[in-house]
Amino acid sequence: MDAVEAACGALRWVVRAAQPADGGLSWRETREPAVPDVDDLYSGTAGVLIAFAEARLSGIDEFDDAALAAVGRLESVAAASGADLLRRVRTADELSVEELGLYTGLAGHATALRMWAEAARDERAATAARGAIADLAAAATSGRTLSSWRDVIAGEAGILLTLLDLDCEPESASVLAERLVAGAVWTDGEPDWYAHPDISYLMPNFSHGAAGIGCALAAAGAALDRPDLIEVAQAAAHRLVRLGSRPDGTIAVPTRIPPKEGQASISYGWCHGPTGTLRLFEVLDHVHPGNGWRQHADSCRRAVRESGLPARLYPGFWDNLGQCCGTAGVGEMALDRYQESGDAGWLEWSGALADDVLSRSIADDDGVRWSHTEHRVSPPDLPPEVGWMQGAAGIAGWLLRLGRVRRDQSARRLPWPDQPRSTQGPALAR
Repeated sequence: MDAVEAACGALRWVVRAAQPADGGLSWRETREPAVPDVDDLYSGTAGVLIAFAEARLSGIDEFDDAALAAVGRLESVAAASGADLLRRVRTADELSVEELGLYTGLAGHATALRMWAEAARDERAATAARGAIADLAAAATSGRTLSSWRDVIAGEAGILLTLLDLDCEPESASVLAERLVAGAVWTDGEPDWYAHPDISYLMPNFSHGAAGIGCALAAAGAALDRPDLIEVAQAAAHRLVRLGSRPDGTIAVPTRIPPKEGQASISYGWCHGPTGTLRLFEVLDHVHPGNGWRQHADSCRRAVRESGLPARLYPGFWDNLGQCCGTAGVGEMALDRYQESGDAGWLEWSGALADDVLSRSIADDDGVRWSHTEHRVSPPDLPPEVGWMQGAAGIAGWLLRLGRVRRDQSARRLPWPDQPRSTQGPALAR
């Protein structure tokens, strides 16, 4: 079974997990009984639609009917969420802390609709995406805090990146950027951020801390011609270099500060490791080339390559295969580097990672899926997940992209808000 064949098998398994819902079809985190439907990008419908966009971009139309049902669902959810958002802004009602975020809510709905629209040239989806982003922008310019979270996953950094990616009015981006700067915690002239006011420890990497928020501020600074925002992003990057520099010249920033007893101090994935953190250095290299940022990004990549993954070196090391915390996210990073540099070693490594993932697959008449491992429970194999960041949809998306890139180094990729387009390989035409 090759990568593309496995990806199609995985998407067939995902399609079989669909549930009828208002507007179309919705998805669940797993196919276990009594699991509720969820429509977000992390675990639910929005992430599944992105996987279908990867299939369409690969010339596969088998999943178009399911994709259109997902579009209908997200169009319905986004319209209802946007209307409710504007009503609560006008009446000063409390906003939910997560329902607007990039991976948890409306910003993610807009992102998925726009990705499908660009891959399939679907004007209905494009219109729905524009409507959702207009609602977010209007709420931002009202002065209301859109989320008590600050991070990329659920908070205002992810919303800011989404507004920038969909070309919102500058005022809304400025409001969010300034609020993020005001929320920084400074130590010796270097900023970091608590992901939420109720969280008492720092997670300085991409998903919840300085790397992701700094990336949003750097992108905003470049888009808005705001050198002050870029300066804050640079200060955050200097902090990460100081925290993560190791004697061998690699960079791997601690997962959390202070550390948690019994938890590994270093991770290597998109969320809490160098795979994601290097994105801040890449953005800064684009904004201010020649200041060492490219070398710092390379140091992050070396940390990942030399970590020993995907081998399970000890219980708890590299038990995840997904986009967020595991192999699929690392494989995407390797494809990024290959498309940027032409260095075939990165394509070969992404292929080797894919071989490992394929060897761990579950394949039967129902389709293809994967289980993550939790060594602290018995049995250790967790229920296979459906969605983008932890499940079959996200692994399939990476495998489909790998197939495209193997055919053509300049193969197009989907445009992600949290990987600003200036740093991506060939993207889709606007």
